[in-house]
Amino acid sequence: MLYRWPLADDRVKQVKQANDIVDVVGGYLALRPVGATYKGLCPFHDDHRPSFDVDPRRQRYRCWSCGKYGDVISFVQEFEKVSFPEAMELLARRAGIELEATRTPDKGPGRAYLLDVMRWAAKQFHECLLDSPLAEDARRYIGERGLRGDTVRRWGLGFAPAGWHWLLDLAAENKVPFDLLEAVGLIARRDNGQGYYDRFRDRVLFPIRDVRGRTVGFGGRILPGSADAERGPKYYNSCDTPLFSKSEQLYGIDQARAAAEKAGYLAIVEGYTDVLMAHQLGVAQVVATMGTALNERHVRQIRRFVPRVVLVFDADAGGDTGVERALELFASHDMDLSIATLPAGLDPCDLLVREGPEPFRRVLESAVDALEFTLTRMTTREDTTTVTGKFRVVDAVLRVIALAPGLPGTAGVVKTQLMINRIARRLVLTEENVWKRLKELRGARGGPSAPAGPAGTRGTAPAALEERQLLEVLLAEPALVVRARAGLPAEEIAHPGLRRLLEGLYSLDAAGRPASLDELRADLDGSALLNKAFELQARGLDQPNREQCLLDLLAHFQRRREKTLKQQLHSQLLATSDPQAALELLRQLQNRSVDPGPDATSRGDVAGTAPLSPSA
Repeated sequence: MLYRWPLADDRVKQVKQANDIVDVVGGYLALRPVGATYKGLCPFHDDHRPSFDVDPRRQRYRCWSCGKYGDVISFVQEFEKVSFPEAMELLARRAGIELEATRTPDKGPGRAYLLDVMRWAAKQFHECLLDSPLAEDARRYIGERGLRGDTVRRWGLGFAPAGWHWLLDLAAENKVPFDLLEAVGLIARRDNGQGYYDRFRDRVLFPIRDVRGRTVGFGGRILPGSADAERGPKYYNSCDTPLFSKSEQLYGIDQARAAAEKAGYLAIVEGYTDVLMAHQLGVAQVVATMGTALNERHVRQIRRFVPRVVLVFDADAGGDTGVERALELFASHDMDLSIATLPAGLDPCDLLVREGPEPFRRVLESAVDALEFTLTRMTTREDTTTVTGKFRVVDAVLRVIALAPGLPGTAGVVKTQLMINRIARRLVLTEENVWKRLKELRGARGGPSAPAGPAGTRGTAPAALEERQLLEVLLAEPALVVRARAGLPAEEIAHPGLRRLLEGLYSLDAAGRPASLDELRADLDGSALLNKAFELQARGLDQPNREQCLLDLLAHFQRRREKTLKQQLHSQLLATSDPQAALELLRQLQNRSVDPGPDATSRGDVAGTAPLSPSA
């Protein structure tokens, strides 16, 4: 069932005008000015070169590679994976605009509601850490870790007291719905189904924020000496929720982004306090994963901001699995992935506290790419002066590369060639033999999977040029819809998608509402047709004389209608045996044989001539 946004068209315009598309998109990914537009890596496909354009003049975006079109609302919809009403709510709150609160009955609370409750909870935990007698041990622990008060406040550190219902009691007192707290993973139902309990107890809490600085989850460190220390894990993260996924979130990304863009890379460490201490001492291009290894989802997020990642390994950590995973990501992504190794026995926080920021900076600057790191690691383990040792090294490295999904296009071919060249030189082998072995290993693993073809699929036939141009004009100039509705029935449009758009515009006009794309979009929520509508509108805006174009198009459809009627009358004439009926059909045919007039050529109305120039 389609959901209709309850607010007037002017409220949509108000929200759009209050949220400049460059500012909003720039909050999610790195943009750089190129002429009159801004460019960046498209977040909607695996973009390897900046193909995403943001146009501040028209307040539109377009990806020249995957074909995504839209405005600031559709960007938030796509990126945040929310509905049109939820995107409106998020943007309205960003701009300080009050809208009628909405909940989608079949989908539960919207994203804006969940962000609100996370912001409320983060405030309660933070104030508890700063002021409550219950947090005395937590404040002592944080001080012992060397974290200053300004760091605690800037990062919003908090404390969840021991017990099972501290947050629940506050929620009841402040009338915060329990179902929202459950949806964001802060409370859980008891096993017997009777009531709830707090998930975080007796833990220092580290708010986990998205790239825009909004709290989406928490990481909790159990206090040393806590009664729960023996029963629960040392670190405990939020469970996966509509806001939070530990396999893609990066702790500190909102604070590290600007420094990373300036430095040209993002450093990945393991712990929350490692990140906090690095930032406290001025090394701000540092983030941490949520207890998981770096993966493709992390890489796709990072590539929106910087072209390089530095993984920081302890000298005795980052075992074979971690190194192989790093090499696999290096081989399969258009990103420079390097590895830095800390001095033995020290984690980043220890190194920073003991020796200050400079040794840590030198560690980051000494990082080598994942292939070089792997080759060095393997050659120190094996005797490469022997045939067996050399074979083990080359086979171990090539097996990881063979397992990695291939980087598409010419970039993938070039990167593989460069890796093969380096392996061959390092181990004194011919490139031809290294290539042969790689192909053997790929063949043994089934080879790279080919993309599925179109066999067996049924697609919609391309739209007629005039039908497409009609929608271009009407989406760009809503005031013309009333004239089109008076002169062209929607059922005469053959293409189903374009007919649906036209019917939507006509319905809005008939109801006395603005026949605009902003008003229509709620009925297209989640549909690929919305993206096409933005594309059609953009082309229509490039048409300088839309009113005359509509007149030409209506004349074309009128002639097409006459031609169809004449063909039907002619078929009936040939089929009838009744003289009287034949005379009546003949009379109707003669009445419809009207000269189109001397100005037809100037309007583009000559048979076989399109009324408008074809759109690019």
